[in-house]
Amino acid sequence: MLKKFLYGLTLIAVMASCSDDYTDWASPQTNPEEKAKTVEMSVGAVPDIDLGEIVADSVQLFVPTVVASDEAVSSFTVELFQPPYVQGQSKSVVLTTDAQGYVSVEDLQAAVVELFGARPEKRQVGMVVTCLTSVGGQSIKNVASGAGVNVMPAAPLIETAYYLTGSINGWNNNDNTYKLTNDGSDPYTNPTFTLRIPAPEDGSNVEFKMTPESGLDGDWSGCLAGGEEQGTFVYNNAGGNLVIEAIPGAKYYDLTFNMLDLTWSYTAISFEPFVYFIGATDGWANAEQKLALVNDEGLYTGYIYCADPNGWGNEFKFQRVAGSWDNEINYNTFTSVTGFEKGDGSNIKAAAGEGVYYVTLDLSNNILNGIKVNNMNLVGDFNGWNPGDDAQQMTWDAANYCYVITNAGVTSNGWKFTINNAWDINLGGDINNLVANGDNISVTGKTIKLYPTRKTSEKIYCTIE
Repeated sequence: MLKKFLYGLTLIAVMASCSDDYTDWASPQTNPEEKAKTVEMSVGAVPDIDLGEIVADSVQLFVPTVVASDEAVSSFTVELFQPPYVQGQSKSVVLTTDAQGYVSVEDLQAAVVELFGARPEKRQVGMVVTCLTSVGGQSIKNVASGAGVNVMPAAPLIETAYYLTGSINGWNNNDNTYKLTNDGSDPYTNPTFTLRIPAPEDGSNVEFKMTPESGLDGDWSGCLAGGEEQGTFVYNNAGGNLVIEAIPGAKYYDLTFNMLDLTWSYTAISFEPFVYFIGATDGWANAEQKLALVNDEGLYTGYIYCADPNGWGNEFKFQRVAGSWDNEINYNTFTSVTGFEKGDGSNIKAAAGEGVYYVTLDLSNNILNGIKVNNMNLVGDFNGWNPGDDAQQMTWDAANYCYVITNAGVTSNGWKFTINNAWDINLGGDINNLVANGDNISVTGKTIKLYPTRKTSEKIYCTIE
């Protein structure tokens, strides 16, 4: 009975308390004025960063400190640039960081390479840090700038030349026969190095490493060696042999190494009987004129007619397969070009103007030579073998791709075709298969037509009437 009495007293007390707290909700309400939200941000420096030494996925670019009047959430972006900074003019890269100023190592590497290049040197990277803070429903922006941080990009030390050491030279670490180079420019600007080597005559594989120039005294420690994945390599002789798996019919292998991507590849070169001229002459539509292979070393010779009927520029290229642009032969293919110039893009330009050119194209050594044919003459016993006899000069028939003469003075005692009033380049032999430095021709007639471009035949030939 006593417990029930006490519970009753408690209930009465609660009810009384609720009655005392009664509020008239019809009365107007007011709220105290909110204090303005404030955010202060500062950026602290970090030690120099060597990206080649970092194994983590992220690295701290700066140390942020944010002081807010209330609980806040902040996000950061950083604009990186090469000092001095000129707003709106300086090249820059914007990255996102986390709340502690950490950024992806991969992103930072890409940004530094874009701004400074990949050479592994310490770079002073300027920074503009932007902090966007959400506090109490408000968004507040703070910006801080400064000299930033010193960063060294992760890149290997690339030497100017490497030399093949392997099965084709008896693994002679001092041999400099097979030299791998780029075009002589900064290897961190152009990291693509190339080399052509002969394929073994017995059809075997080629195993090798690449010795840096500094290691030609017999030092193997800096060699390029095979990587774990096919088509990759490693520095400092940290892998096995690189291997070219033999390709039937190959006469050469073209090697390509990308010194920054750490990748390599090879292409088999087996010279086909012809390379095909294509260009402005026929509107880049037909690859009918051709040069013929004259030896197993990749030397092609012949005559091409260069013109510009459409006003597109007197330019051209060569194709290995008529009509196919795969593995085309263009200006960039060659290490030496004479008689022609670089045209638009990778085109070859016949800068001397419209006309017939005698061409030698050496795909073994990547050399292109062109000589414009200013005149094509008949020379023989009948004119004292005088290559400069203007009376026996032929006329170019552009419509039919042939040289024509209608008052030929040739006799059966022998004669030939010569160009530019000299004997340096001449044609003789069988009239259905004329060749350079061929035998004297004994067939006679007054009207002679010479078809030098192999446009409609695989041979250089002439007709005599």
